Amino acid sequence: MIKLLYIDNRKYGHNRDIHVDFIDSLNKNKIFTVVGFGSGLYNLSFKYYKPNNSNINNHFFNIIKKEKPDAILTYNRNGSSYTSGGDNISLYNWIADALKKVDLPKFHITTDYCRSGFRQEQADWFKNLGFSASIFRQKVALDYPIDIDSYWLPFSVDSSLYNKYSIKNFNIKSKKVGFIGSAGDISKNLYRNRIAAMDFLSKKNLLKTTRVVGNNFKRKMLFGKDYINFISSQRFGLTCGGTCNFLTAKYFQIPAAKSMLICSDTIGLEIFPEDLYIKYSADNLEEMIDSIEYYNNNNNEKEYRERTLSLNSFVIKNHNNKKRGIELLSIIKRYL
Repeated sequence: MIKLLYIDNRKYGHNRDIHVDFIDSLNKNKIFTVVGFGSGLYNLSFKYYKPNNSNINNHFFNIIKKEKPDAILTYNRNGSSYTSGGDNISLYNWIADALKKVDLPKFHITTDYCRSGFRQEQADWFKNLGFSASIFRQKVALDYPIDIDSYWLPFSVDSSLYNKYSIKNFNIKSKKVGFIGSAGDISKNLYRNRIAAMDFLSKKNLLKTTRVVGNNFKRKMLFGKDYINFISSQRFGLTCGGTCNFLTAKYFQIPAAKSMLICSDTIGLEIFPEDLYIKYSADNLEEMIDSIEYYNNNNNEKEYRERTLSLNSFVIKNHNNKKRGIELLSIIKRYL
């Protein structure tokens, strides 16, 4: 089995299930043997080392010598956080010199790559550090120029978790549209389409969200089974690709929770079968309302359930963590 040295110094909170827990699934599903290196790693199935800040480079190469990995994998859950130092260059500055020197195949996965626009220095970083391939979680990132091989690795779900905590009885689901996530503060421009949809749904008394806590429209965060249960409690779930046209994790999570997906068109949506979800446009939100009312009509109950369960089955079968891990294995094998 291929052994990966996974390097990640970021701490994860509410969204760890789609990021570091996906890495953990590679080890749990026995697709790779994973060994970790980073200060933010905890509660994982694989062994991990905390960096020795007095001499990180020596610590890194001692781990290489001891563990003998076949390849190195790094990860960034938000490759566009330039102001907060969360972009690829800033996030891996602590280990960059050592990464340049190590003679192993190296792979980096980036989420939200160049969300606010292309930056040449971010593209150059991959080649400068000697990565074998860049792997992006959003398909639109493949449109940017880069001097090494690049691949699309979409998000995925923990199928056992969603099967366990999703509501199976459709009769107890609310006939509203559930939303959980960012919809205000610094994301007002990025998510203006979903905000317009939320405002319209709210006027029709069709929107269900988590409660607002504090200022700046920040809403209560839910985790794990509570997150799944909230999505699954409504017959519909709302998301969008933002102005950056990302196929975000909610495109997979909503149908995985047995809720009908309501989404804006975005790059990558073509991987889903057509007619199993409601596609909305901020320019014609009445169409979205018409579709919701159609599926909420008792005469169309059978059609609603069939379409919702069809997309649920499709996501659970084709976009689960194990299958996505096998896709990652296929990429990495090409360079060993």
